[in-house]
Amino acid sequence: MKPFKFLPNRVLRLYTGGGGIDRLRGAGQPEDGRTPEDWIASCVEAGQRTACPPGHGISRVEYEGEVVRFPDLLHEHALEILGPSHLERHGEDPALLTKLLDSAEQLPLQVHPTREDAKRIFHVPYGKTEAWIVLATRRVNGEEPYLIIGFNEKLDRKVFIEESVAGEYHEGLKMLHKIPVKPGDVVMTRGGLPHAIGPGVTMVEVMEPSDLVIVPEIDCCGVKLDEKKRFAGLAPESAMALFDYTKQTREELLRSVRIEPETLAQTASGTFKRLIPLDRANGCFEAYRVGLDGSFTPEFPRRTFRVGIVAAGNVCCDGLPLRAGDGFFIPYDAGSVGLTGRGEVLFTLPPR
Repeated sequence: MKPFKFLPNRVLRLYTGGGGIDRLRGAGQPEDGRTPEDWIASCVEAGQRTACPPGHGISRVEYEGEVVRFPDLLHEHALEILGPSHLERHGEDPALLTKLLDSAEQLPLQVHPTREDAKRIFHVPYGKTEAWIVLATRRVNGEEPYLIIGFNEKLDRKVFIEESVAGEYHEGLKMLHKIPVKPGDVVMTRGGLPHAIGPGVTMVEVMEPSDLVIVPEIDCCGVKLDEKKRFAGLAPESAMALFDYTKQTREELLRSVRIEPETLAQTASGTFKRLIPLDRANGCFEAYRVGLDGSFTPEFPRRTFRVGIVAAGNVCCDGLPLRAGDGFFIPYDAGSVGLTGRGEVLFTLPPR
């Protein structure tokens, strides 16, 4: 089965952004709006916090001259696309979700459940461990791009919970680390770790295939949330128990969330790096980067399907022409596949 390409799949969110995705794709007039994310290889519906039509967020595929929903294609060709081991363990589910994301404002502070909490509380198989691979940054209103993540030494748990339940932070955000980011940074966010993406960050986000989130603030980027949406249907005290209240110094935090790329292979025409090892992502996913200048065939450590995103340039994957911003899929059945062209390609892989 040959590689195939996904159609653009912009998704409604509470915050504004998306101009960075337009720039990545070479749009003449990049524009920020309420569709700041593009979901790739998605079998997940959006809509927990925003009013969306049925099926919003589900990927569509160009395949054999037709446009089909990705879950429908999986149903018809699950064995060829996913492989026997994955199909036996996870069924007709890729077991990961990959996104392009671009922020024009600070996202609301949030936390996602661990896989164990998701199973115990929400009765679903996936939590939301996630990672961010920064592609580009820009200043917004004179402010340098940043991430908010993890509690610092100023944490007062009682005050933080009180402000969270009330839905408005006066001191709470000062209790978290604020770290600058630049293109090439890779940041790991496990379930339970509070975080917020700051303005001016274009990234690839890879995660467990879930949209479960606790968003305590009532006013989320100008949208008012009721208690049910803020706390994912849980009682406030139960939702606040999903936060990891561990205090960390800045150095401790950076050691725990930042990942340095590892070069696996390098030739005159290609460089192959591991960005996220499987064990750093709690076994949920892994990620790789190929820098391409000619022809190169990346040899992954295990045989599985691969979700691809062209981060720069123009490339061809086994005869499939792709350009910056395109999302595509290499099925299990395709085996090793060569790349040609000049650019950069990111790959995300599912659980073992």
